[in-house]
Amino acid sequence: MILKPAEETPLVAQRLVELFEQAGLPPGVLNLVHGYGEEAGWPLVTHPDVDVVLFTGSYDVGARIRQEAARDYNKYVAAEMGGKNAIIVFDDTDFDLAVNAAVLSAFKTVGQRCVSASRLIVQEGIFDKFVQAFTAKAGRLKIGDPLADDTFMGPMVSQAGLDKVLAYNKLAKQEGAQVLLDGGRLEDKDHKHGYFASPFAYVMKHGPQRVLREEVFGPHVALIPFKELAEAVHIYNDSDYGFAMSVCSRDYRKIRQVREEVRFGVGYVNFPTIGAEVHLPFGGLKKSGAGMPSAAALGDAVTHRYSCTINHADDIVLAQGLQSKVP
Repeated sequence: MILKPAEETPLVAQRLVELFEQAGLPPGVLNLVHGYGEEAGWPLVTHPDVDVVLFTGSYDVGARIRQEAARDYNKYVAAEMGGKNAIIVFDDTDFDLAVNAAVLSAFKTVGQRCVSASRLIVQEGIFDKFVQAFTAKAGRLKIGDPLADDTFMGPMVSQAGLDKVLAYNKLAKQEGAQVLLDGGRLEDKDHKHGYFASPFAYVMKHGPQRVLREEVFGPHVALIPFKELAEAVHIYNDSDYGFAMSVCSRDYRKIRQVREEVRFGVGYVNFPTIGAEVHLPFGGLKKSGAGMPSAAALGDAVTHRYSCTINHADDIVLAQGLQSKVP
């Protein structure tokens, strides 16, 4: 195995491989390569001796990797890509739990997770109350040193990531957002060293707006009202992505119907869209992924299944109803 981590976060992978070495993993089993995508990642993708590529990143890069792999008769790709994830909150929910789940989904790790929720789809009966409670909690979040125990949100990973979030915040206003929290870059003395951003939250009815369809990957979230279950399902599915979904309700029938009709890869009930158990399959549908490249599904991604039939009898009996008599 060759691990090529994201160039923005090399030290985590470096430490991980060091721990494997300390644990006694034989040399050469796990190999670490640092570098930028074009210089280090792409040569690995195109190398004829690489049989399987497990990719995590954007759809644009993942699509290019899949297209390249299709040129090789023996190369397989499992790709975990972007998401436009959402929580669907019904008016019969445990209200406080749903609000906390929404805050965690939108802003934990600054929204920099492929399963972070940038859409909160909330039933009209509790919508105004939910907006008020969510905004109050999000406005109190501690932003600062990610190693401090009382910090909820650390910084963005890079200037490019921060610039992207700020651009989508601006676009939301242009597309008619009713802004609740006008988040932006923090540059005071406690935040001048790092790419810190405060939460941006807004109300917007579902439609063709770009901010409701494109992945932001930061502390940017839309609160979208709905009337009936079918509308909530439509809103969730009306996206090119299909990664994470959570439904908050006390009604098992609603929960089951949403689970059956929403197109998602990782689902939750009365829980945030983040924090999956690591032993479960992890991946998405549509532009969110191809295959389930993580955890319990990893074996099928990196191994080749085969079949072998052994006959211990003195004659031949064929399957599928075929006659085995030879004249």
